[in-house]
Amino acid sequence: MKETILTSTLPTHSLPTHSLPKAAGEAPVLKIFRFKNSPPESKTTAPGLLPVTPLPTNAPHRHSYYEILFFEEGQGFHEVDFRTYPVSAPSVHFLPPGKVHLLTPTSDCRGYIMAFSEGFYSFYGTPQSVPLSQVPFFQSGVHEPVLSLNEETKRYLQYLLENMVGDLLEGSAENSAILGSYLHIFLQKCQRLTTRPPDLSAPSATHPSDLTGRFREMVEKNFREMHEVQQYATALDVTPDYLSKIVKKSVGVSAGEYILDKLLLEAKRLLVFTQMSSKEISYHIHIEDPSYFGRIFKRKTGLTPNEYRISVRKSASQ
Repeated sequence: MKETILTSTLPTHSLPTHSLPKAAGEAPVLKIFRFKNSPPESKTTAPGLLPVTPLPTNAPHRHSYYEILFFEEGQGFHEVDFRTYPVSAPSVHFLPPGKVHLLTPTSDCRGYIMAFSEGFYSFYGTPQSVPLSQVPFFQSGVHEPVLSLNEETKRYLQYLLENMVGDLLEGSAENSAILGSYLHIFLQKCQRLTTRPPDLSAPSATHPSDLTGRFREMVEKNFREMHEVQQYATALDVTPDYLSKIVKKSVGVSAGEYILDKLLLEAKRLLVFTQMSSKEISYHIHIEDPSYFGRIFKRKTGLTPNEYRISVRKSASQ
């Protein structure tokens, strides 16, 4: 994978974040779409009846939900948080909430895009279900977010998705539980296709790997407001030293460094993909002293925020 940058039109302020529509009081939903550049499909087949993604996707953006992209055919590039993943069908790409991404096809893409919330996955899960945030494909640094398929596994997953599309198009509310079951089977099958199958049973709350998973999940949801290891340790009912020790053993950095890396990744996204000033970004991630933000940014990257913005945008234009 190479480090790269997207060259689409930059929004003037915060990055666009797409959400799934849901009316008040409705149960969580799962949506399935066709790719926008998919070849024409017969309206008598299930894929031909599916809508294309209704959200604007021609510029860098992120989602508040999870997304799984199943490529039956097609090629291109998928940019996710400054990394480029080639699209080479058949394959599956996994995208958790919050990641800035852009799909750039170089040929027609045939397949499916599943979009669902954590609430949907949990609502139709079982006590044995692994939390969605701990599924390896959705964890940065645990597993690459791309799974290449052979023809046999492509047909297996394609069959699951075709059944999901059929149930979805029926429009029956009772089918949501079936869709939830299919989603769990899809993810479990993908995990078993990896060279290092994980333990799919839910670990106990005191297990170190579960502690790391819960910490990462909390950081993902709260890193803009919660910067201190003590805050997370208190919420997880452990000491800060123990939390840092377990996190470092699992992911290679201390809990404090993990939180800081998450903050700086968000700052990099905003520097590159928006016109927000360094001061505005500092306040956005709840660092109230912009000069302190500048110092820690330079300590971690070797560049000031503005130098980083200029350097990355310059490399993108070459």
